[in-house]
Amino acid sequence: MNMNAFADMLYDVLRLKHTRVYRNKAPQSPTYPFVIYRVESAMDMSPSEDLYVHVDIYEDENVSVRALESLADLIDGNGDGLEPTGLNQLILRANGLNAHFKREQRQHIPSLEIDGVQAVNLRYDVRVYFN
Repeated sequence: MNMNAFADMLYDVLRLKHTRVYRNKAPQSPTYPFVIYRVESAMDMSPSEDLYVHVDIYEDENVSVRALESLADLIDGNGDGLEPTGLNQLILRANGLNAHFKREQRQHIPSLEIDGVQAVNLRYDVRVYFN
């Protein structure tokens, strides 16, 4: 599997939701809020591959948690079984790949655990089929 092609597709989707999106790590002294995503290989299930996608949304601890959760809602989507508006239940087709996202976890990380920063971690199981 071409991991860079998949990561690029994911970046394009996330950039539609927020302007400051980074793969694997943020630059030094980033502007809040920002999003970091990473892709991990989970299992080769030929003719498909299972991946984990982590999307972490960071915000300054002095900003209302409501703003942070609203950005997480925007990225995650409606989750109500209708057409997906975010990553949860998204089927992404491009570059010879067909990827189905399913949220596995959504977790708020308080500023006590990350000094001066609050965050929301979204984790997705993604099954990728090759066309």
